[in-house]
Amino acid sequence: MVFMKNLLLGLIAFSIIGCTTDYGTVQVTYQEATAIYGDIDEIRSQPLNETIREINNPGKIYLGSDMILIGEEQEGIHVIDNTDPVNPTAVNFINIPGNREFFVKDNKIFAETYYDVVKIDVSDMQNAVLDSRAEFVFQDVWKNAQEETLIGFSFKEVTAELNQDDDFSKQVLAENEIYLDYAKNIIPKSALPSSFAGSGSKVSGTANRVTYSDEHVYIIGNNSMYIVADEAQGLNNINKISNIGEGMETIFPYENNLYVGSRSAVNIFNITDPRQPEEAYEFNHATACDPVLPADGVAYVTLRTADFSACPGNINSLLVLDTRDIHDVDQKEEIAMSSPYGMTIKGNELYVGEGENGLKIFDISDKYKPELLRTINNVKAYDVIPHPTIGNLILTTGPDGVSQYLVNENGESLTLQSSISY
Repeated sequence: MVFMKNLLLGLIAFSIIGCTTDYGTVQVTYQEATAIYGDIDEIRSQPLNETIREINNPGKIYLGSDMILIGEEQEGIHVIDNTDPVNPTAVNFINIPGNREFFVKDNKIFAETYYDVVKIDVSDMQNAVLDSRAEFVFQDVWKNAQEETLIGFSFKEVTAELNQDDDFSKQVLAENEIYLDYAKNIIPKSALPSSFAGSGSKVSGTANRVTYSDEHVYIIGNNSMYIVADEAQGLNNINKISNIGEGMETIFPYENNLYVGSRSAVNIFNITDPRQPEEAYEFNHATACDPVLPADGVAYVTLRTADFSACPGNINSLLVLDTRDIHDVDQKEEIAMSSPYGMTIKGNELYVGEGENGLKIFDISDKYKPELLRTINNVKAYDVIPHPTIGNLILTTGPDGVSQYLVNENGESLTLQSSISY
């Protein structure tokens, strides 16, 4: 059971609308944050398997050889039987309160849930089983006077006339965010509306905030990295590394390195010691949202901006980085794009989702000089990934849902097989 408490913990001043100096007051518009409290033990003990439900607010998506997992933001994961890609069927809903990000390895889901990280076995699609839980990975518990646990905030816009001299007014006018000490340790919402976590062929998605390498789970949240060991006895040995970057957005493991994309840089961390990442290089770029896709000696980076979005600005491009020496990364190409989101490699082709602007396919026979082969305008794709076992099948996630397409022999067109709408 979750309780709402009218506690003003977060204040963000949007604009000062007017000022009446005669009375020492000022009219302001700000965001009022109301703390949400709950019984954390009760939340943890909720049933894992629930009846199927509609997809309302999708997030992360995983593609297995015979199943699709679709995250429902803050609530859990829809389990879709995809044995027949022409007729995908919902079979289960996994209840994971507070979840946004997850990663899958060997039929095991690694997911964040409020303060914790859980490992869930989905070998049986209709009967998910909790394998283990690491508690308070992100921070120590916050409680109110009634010993209820802080699990988030709700927000509403408020316009009020305030006395300039009282403490409340000063906090608003200073644009203080009192809840920041809590929020900075929680994984922020992805800049992509929905994206692929990866697939059963060990293809990783480019917009993940949770990933897995060498028996360790890596999670990024704002300016910190959280590392949880996946041991025989369960999730254990939590390690938090703070202040390793600002505004971290994506993480992608490749060989013994982690490629972390932030709003202004791509950072490469060597994880020869999996519990102590060491920064090898920082490649700075224009401020933008930037998924990163490393391959053999190369990394592709999409930079996306738009006015009135989570990524404000006017830069939209595909960068090609030479990463043969991770201590001396060199930019080889910058290709103008419309609105690039997630991407994947299929053979000698690089697929880049451009959202409402379609799907672009590049020839990367010369991996440092991508050449545009075609733009498929009728496929609206935020992200794209190949099916792990069906060679001529790709999946996209777009404004209306997850779609499965057959790629024809010459690769010039896609034939829709099915869609999971939301």
